[in-house]
Amino acid sequence: MIGDFFRRLLQILALSSVATVVYLNTLSVGAGSVVLLQSVSQSGDENQGLEVLKPGIRFIPTLFVPGRWRLYRLDVAPRVQEISVKLPLRYSAYLRLQDFFYVQLRLRVEGEVKAQEAIQALGAFRFSPTNRDKVVEENLQFLVSEYFLSVNTNEAELEKLANTLKLYFSAANLPALQERLDKQLRSPWYKLTHIELKEISVPDSALYAAQIRNLDEVALADRRALLSQIEKESALALERKRNLEEISKAEKMAALIKENPYLLEYYKIEKLAPNAGKVVLGFPENSEQNPQGRPPGSRGKNGNESKSEAGGEIIGAETKAR
Repeated sequence: MIGDFFRRLLQILALSSVATVVYLNTLSVGAGSVVLLQSVSQSGDENQGLEVLKPGIRFIPTLFVPGRWRLYRLDVAPRVQEISVKLPLRYSAYLRLQDFFYVQLRLRVEGEVKAQEAIQALGAFRFSPTNRDKVVEENLQFLVSEYFLSVNTNEAELEKLANTLKLYFSAANLPALQERLDKQLRSPWYKLTHIELKEISVPDSALYAAQIRNLDEVALADRRALLSQIEKESALALERKRNLEEISKAEKMAALIKENPYLLEYYKIEKLAPNAGKVVLGFPENSEQNPQGRPPGSRGKNGNESKSEAGGEIIGAETKAR
């Protein structure tokens, strides 16, 4: 009786383990999303080891092993976003009146990620699918800013600038926008399906002209001050570099003198006398350079050894030659 109970229990546990393994190794890919599978051993900075899984149910062995695989689920269904863009005019920063003298746009954008370009899209999202909206918004803001710089050539007629922006960011101009966006993305992984300019705010031309009438001189003075500051900082950086080189040189010299104390005497003589290389130096008693142990003053004035006659520590090179 007890044996049958334990046998049944073991059978149930075995079946449960098998069912658990099968369940953990089964991956379901639904419509409207793309799942990319990457082996950890093949992962790197490049898009290596990535496999795009088709919609359906897939059985992947060892999927339940922690750290063996990485799964990325991208939402490729169409999504609507509202993007606000704030564009400065030439003197907007000088006026310092919050957003009154800025060109502001609010776009309603609908687009989708191309499933066949899922690997490139994942790289653009920096391998984080949750960054989709942020990356799309950044790229569209950059597109708007780039086009604005190309058309903002005459700030005396800001009303014409507003009309130009309205025509460009309209549904009728969608193919041109898509072409420009593809060049910017370097890979056509995002498709614009609809765009609408919901709101645009442009400063009044006459009011803006009155506010910037005397700002040319201010801007020129700021430019001169900036150039002067850059020159001062460059001079300080050069002086700092020179000081660091001197400190490094002194540290190396200190290390050499510590290893060989007699180098300091040689350095003094070389600096004080141009002909220091033509003299013979005396060495202290019992030093490595004086193995015979002669005292420093063992030579007389005439160059001969004499214990009774006092002599100097150095003699001329010509006397030694004789």
